[in-house]
Amino acid sequence: MDVRVQIPPPAQQPIRGAANGSAACPGGSVSRYGGIEFGGTKTVCVVGQRGRIDEEVRFPTGNRPLETVRACLQFLTGQGHLAGVGIGSFGPCDPDPASPGYGCITTTPKPGWSGFDVLRTLRSGLPDTHMAFDTDVNAAALGEWVHGAGRGVESLVYITVGTGIGAGIVARSGLIHGLQHPEAGHMLIPRPEAERRRFTGVCPYHRDCWEGLASGPAMHARWGRPPQEIPEDGEDYAKMWDLEADYVAAGLHNIVCTVSPHRIILGGGVGQQAALLSRVKPRLQVSLAGYVTHSALSESIDAYIVAPGLGARAGGIGAIELAARAHEHAA
Repeated sequence: MDVRVQIPPPAQQPIRGAANGSAACPGGSVSRYGGIEFGGTKTVCVVGQRGRIDEEVRFPTGNRPLETVRACLQFLTGQGHLAGVGIGSFGPCDPDPASPGYGCITTTPKPGWSGFDVLRTLRSGLPDTHMAFDTDVNAAALGEWVHGAGRGVESLVYITVGTGIGAGIVARSGLIHGLQHPEAGHMLIPRPEAERRRFTGVCPYHRDCWEGLASGPAMHARWGRPPQEIPEDGEDYAKMWDLEADYVAAGLHNIVCTVSPHRIILGGGVGQQAALLSRVKPRLQVSLAGYVTHSALSESIDAYIVAPGLGARAGGIGAIELAARAHEHAA
């Protein structure tokens, strides 16, 4: 019952059913789906129809995975019949249905979660429900591609900058997977030697990878407090966001040159801040130096790098979409 679904572009597969885009069950009733977004800081459980959240609950992810999953099950089992459940999880995790470790968290630095089998634990409480498992950022990318700021484009990269940095990539054939899943947050970013001496980074594996330099915890470690606590008229405000924009633009330079997406969506608690978005766009243009010649980058940069159209609901709506497609695939 657990499948990885190939996702054709929205223009090629209109969603059947009611006007709101929800699939219709035999007899005319509308299918309802569950979705779970396991984030590094918080977990979001939702129930709804395609493109729509009807019920939602949020709680800290914490360091006791069994308790967190049981809280998810308590919510979902109280919602009546669900045609499927989609799960988007922080990583690293195993999203390959052919793998013995499918649905497991792997080498995460998050205490208590490494090696935990999320999918099997959920299935024990919902044994007859179709499920699909992927990364949290892939779920958000799917949600935005089908229902949000990525509608109508052939490919996109969804970047989340928050507790960590992750990337979900959608192209014509669907969500991109390889040996595992994209780990763009752990690419290495060029740095001046003086900057290396000032700040070594916070990633426990690579120290000064993109996530180690530009995630929310990295900003906290560098500036002594979370970025949202530094006032706009404070001495460090402009310096903080200028440096953050330098690092984010450097990562986006690599993504533009390697993936060449039709759109980049910048999300997450840090990523969608107006102070960052306004600074990143001109820095990316300067960094690319005219080498990638396309009007999307030179004339329409405001439409090329955008905030999530679904806002904080992207992951939940994407998880519902994963569930709906798993259900259709099994039908």
